[in-house]
Amino acid sequence: MPASKKRPLLIAAMLAALVIIIAVIALPSLQMNAPMPEESAGVEPAPMPPNAVPLEPAPEPVIIVGEEPMIMPSGEDFVVQRLFYGTNRVPQAPDEDGPTYGAEGHQSLTLGTAEITIPKNAHEFGNIERPRRITIFTITLFEEKEDAAKHMTLLAREELSLEEFQTRAAQIARDSETYEGAALVFIHGFNTSFDQAMFRGAQIAYDMRFDGPAFVYSWPSQGRLLSYVNDTEAAKSAVKPMDEFMEAVITTPGVERVHVIAHSMGNAALAELLTRSGTRLGARGKAIDQLVLAAPDLDARYFRTVFEHFTDAANNVTLYACGSDRALLASSKIRDDFPRLGDVPNGVPVIVPGIDTIDVTAVGTEIFSLNHNAFAQSRGVLTDLSQLLLTRMHPPEKRTPVLIKEDGPYWKMPK
Repeated sequence: MPASKKRPLLIAAMLAALVIIIAVIALPSLQMNAPMPEESAGVEPAPMPPNAVPLEPAPEPVIIVGEEPMIMPSGEDFVVQRLFYGTNRVPQAPDEDGPTYGAEGHQSLTLGTAEITIPKNAHEFGNIERPRRITIFTITLFEEKEDAAKHMTLLAREELSLEEFQTRAAQIARDSETYEGAALVFIHGFNTSFDQAMFRGAQIAYDMRFDGPAFVYSWPSQGRLLSYVNDTEAAKSAVKPMDEFMEAVITTPGVERVHVIAHSMGNAALAELLTRSGTRLGARGKAIDQLVLAAPDLDARYFRTVFEHFTDAANNVTLYACGSDRALLASSKIRDDFPRLGDVPNGVPVIVPGIDTIDVTAVGTEIFSLNHNAFAQSRGVLTDLSQLLLTRMHPPEKRTPVLIKEDGPYWKMPK
């Protein structure tokens, strides 16, 4: 065979050998648990909230609606975090875990509940433990088997009527002790699938030891990095179903206070809801107790013209700004470097009357995002957030003394 024909075959053989070597080397390491960080050594975990229930992977969960509590199986390796969801994603064919939802949106609201397992011993604060995999281009060379003792898993999804939705959430509200009378709503950001939103919502509620009913609203993000423009439009178009969802949460029996956390582009959906005339939420006045804007992907100039819609809808508004948020940096570049509300342009965050602004650049806000890789550094954000929802105390240094008061005024979280 001529040398010119042998060369492509030789190159292909070498590439195939390289792929095999990478897979062989990586396979053992991927099956091992990641080591716990030094910060976690010797620290006793917080008491398990009533909303996180131990269970075994054995029988299917049994839900009893009414005066009796919801019954779940018990076990040693993992617990379940219950979430109540609302979405205007178009339903897809169900899988073994229940109904599924795609990236397309419509104007109908679907309500339901999701059960997320969280590994007791393998969970690291602020992290979402999912099976690891090796992918080269579009070829998956290795994918770790899902294991509830090591990973967060989706145990079940179930669609509910409004009555069932409120009845089950009301049961948890009645049983809550630490966050008595409180409900928590999480609105996810850019590049997030439905299931990813459930994992993040479960992680936040679990790490905060939130024992009241935890809710997630999932607008139809494409779940792709290259779909920024589409996601922006999808977030803004969710006003009608999102308004219905918030009404369902607010009117749930036993819920006396509703706290809302909106992350990144989720703030675009929230802004559209709060500024749109004729919504039920807008007619309720201060229907939200603590409103948290986590690295909001909003034009800072636009926000200055509409911020009163936020302060009119909530008893208090807290803004976590982050100068190292990668999504915000990319967003500002797309928009010719116009500053985003959640950014820290020139070292100083955006200051707006009536809103507590906290610069968390030193620790980051990746605890709310998908590509989280600095869980230990984000402990300060969730600690302050927990204190905010528990004590409802302002200004921020009263509840979290480590916060540094700066001129402006705003506060800075030290590393």
